[in-house]
Amino acid sequence: MSSKKLRNVMVAGRRTSMRLEPAFWDALEEIAEREGLTVSALCTRLAERVEALDTNSLSSAVRVYVMEYFRAATPGREEVLCEMAVAAE
Repeated sequence: MSSKKLRNVMVAGRRTSMRLEPAFWDALEEIAEREGLTVSALCTRLAERVEALDTNSLSSAVRVYVMEYFRAATPGREEVLCEMAVAAE
């Protein structure tokens, strides 16, 4: 049995299914709230940048994004390691 949770998200007006671990869903919801976006709007922005991450998987892009977002938000970080670190560009 997988610990990943399948959810449907609207991405660019189309329903898309993503399977993520609960911690990533929680983090994605927190980031969307912090950035004043819906999860769907945030996922749409990420989907537009999937190719920049050298992946064809939105789920993988979300995992990388969540990690880099919180890494960039860590006190004492001198540089942003990922262009996607700020959602509300």
